[in-house]
Amino acid sequence: MLRLARRRAAREHVTNVTFEQADAQIHPFPTAAFDVAVSRHGAMFFGDPVAAFTNLARALRPGGRIVLLTWQPFERNEWLRAFFTCLAAGREIPVPPSDAPSPFALSDPTRIRSLLHAAGFSGVRVEGLAEPMYFGPDPDDAFRFVSAQHAGLVRGLDPAAQGRALDDLRADLAEHHTERGVLYDSAAWLIQAHRD
Repeated sequence: MLRLARRRAAREHVTNVTFEQADAQIHPFPTAAFDVAVSRHGAMFFGDPVAAFTNLARALRPGGRIVLLTWQPFERNEWLRAFFTCLAAGREIPVPPSDAPSPFALSDPTRIRSLLHAAGFSGVRVEGLAEPMYFGPDPDDAFRFVSAQHAGLVRGLDPAAQGRALDDLRADLAEHHTERGVLYDSAAWLIQAHRD
């Protein structure tokens, strides 16, 4: 992803940006050096969210902002419910937890506010967004992406059950094919706060 970001920046002649991989919980960011911190579906996976958000707050100038995009609860995200149902092959697949690193670790607005306040942020705003999520221009392209992304859900199934689960996924993707591509309902939170 970093190589892709660097290539795109070079192609667009963006020269005032750098890309690096770092652990937000412990990385020695310069103190009070940034105006804004942005995470699109990444902060949900912090092992210690208070430590990570505190470190990010330290790196922001006073009044600096943090902006996050996170998933709303599992029940509100048709795409993931559908994929879990198709790939379960009759099994019970546990929903990722909402109180540990997972896609739903920041799905509860009360928890979001508590974590950000504990890290030194205030003025926390949580806005709900509901938009179709695009998975590809056609069912075949979407199937390649989704089946690879969720391969772990069918690992361990016998070949016949695995085949049925993948056939179910392919059929569900075809049902969601529109003139704009393969689309599923999704729900996310747009979160904004500022450093005290």
